[in-house]
Amino acid sequence: MSALAWGVCCAIAIVFFTLVIWLRWQVPRFAFAEETSRPEALREAKLVYMEKLFRISRPVGLVAKLDRAYRMPSGVIVLVEFKTRWINQPLLSDVIQLSAQRMTVMGQTGQAVAPYGFVTVKLPTKRALPTAHRVDLMSDEQVVALVRRREEILSGHVLPRRSSLLKRCDACAFRADCH
Repeated sequence: MSALAWGVCCAIAIVFFTLVIWLRWQVPRFAFAEETSRPEALREAKLVYMEKLFRISRPVGLVAKLDRAYRMPSGVIVLVEFKTRWINQPLLSDVIQLSAQRMTVMGQTGQAVAPYGFVTVKLPTKRALPTAHRVDLMSDEQVVALVRRREEILSGHVLPRRSSLLKRCDACAFRADCH
């Protein structure tokens, strides 16, 4: 190989690697972070909503802000809620939150939303990896019943009652009012 041919090959290689490095820097960090935090069951799904607010007024007024929503190849939307906390498991409050989100998305858009979702929990340490937990969501009727019960408690028409799990009472805003 002549010196000229060798020089041309080296120049092409340098331009190629420079282009690859430049393109890598141009790809938003979000894409990498989003893909690594996505539950495995949603690898083939398309991200359709992120940090989006939805509202409905019927059968009850609800406002819900989604963390993320993915459209499966079947067309069904699956919701994902992200939490950072020391306990690596979904809580009832997460299920309630996702269930209300499901109801608002379906009510506002008319799109089909899966009766399950994912709660992705990351421990509050730098090296912790997120863990996705699949959860079954509440029915619309159950969500409506919770909203109405809350309204009745706030209006004073119904007295709050203690939870069978005393730990839930520790963090409840109505703890002092319970009988």
